Amino acid sequence: MVVLSFKSRLHKSFRYILGRFLLVLILLLVSMFCSPILPVMVAEANPVMEAVEVDLLVQGMGVRNPQVLLEDGLKVGNSTKVTLRNQPEGMMNIQSVKQLPITIAVPQPDGSVKELPDPKNNYKVDLLITLAGKAQIQEKGLFFGKSQLRVGTTTEIEGFNYLSRGSIIDVRMVKSK
Repeated sequence: MVVLSFKSRLHKSFRYILGRFLLVLILLLVSMFCSPILPVMVAEANPVMEAVEVDLLVQGMGVRNPQVLLEDGLKVGNSTKVTLRNQPEGMMNIQSVKQLPITIAVPQPDGSVKELPDPKNNYKVDLLITLAGKAQIQEKGLFFGKSQLRVGTTTEIEGFNYLSRGSIIDVRMVKSK
């Protein structure tokens, strides 16, 4: 006795299930490729690149001698590796570096408040770093590499003798002359 002949009930139900499965699979593939929900990427041969400046605020960077770091590592004109949202994106040039004073609010006997230098400021420095580079202009904004340049984006810069994490506080397009 043959278990699976062409006239058996088991064979007919197997063909029925297989036919339904193939129909669902074909409908799934057709809907996946014809769906307007999926984003359609248009490849640009030459994306529009614009010069941008990015202000980066680095707070509480631990360093023994800030002047040596500013003269050797974070020197104006040097290039630095930029990482946006933990994704390496490329190199940008250092336009300017400004050391910000670390202060605290001290109440006075007359009820007013004065801002004075922090007396326990040991080996900490706040920096405002301006970086310059080229970014792509897209519908959603400016993109450096694959990441969007926006205020608040966590950014890491790295050089020969420093690695620092900060936050973008300003993004500007540089007007061409």
